[in-house]
Amino acid sequence: MKLAFRIVFLYRLLRTLPVMSETKTLISELDQKVSGLLERVQHLHQENLSNKSKIETLEADLQVKANECEHLKNENELLKQQESTNSEVVKDQEELKGKIGEMVKEIDRCISLLKV
Repeated sequence: MKLAFRIVFLYRLLRTLPVMSETKTLISELDQKVSGLLERVQHLHQENLSNKSKIETLEADLQVKANECEHLKNENELLKQQESTNSEVVKDQEELKGKIGEMVKEIDRCISLLKV
């Protein structure tokens, strides 16, 4: 923006000086170029603001996704712990089934001994 203000200042300074027709033509061309540059600067400034807004939105989305990811990691860890606990319960149940099976066999043997 400082460059644009310098160009405008020089342009206005040159316009106040008495000039010949060729110089007037050059100043007119310079005026058109300065106007074009100022429009371009304004357009780029608006584009910059728009891009900053998009970046802020994307950063917010990224933060939300990071939070979701962290939540899912924690949930996954809990599920792994529950799975580990469940597998221990299953092992305990299998051991109990085995013991009950042995007891049933022993009871059957005792009953068969009583019958004799």
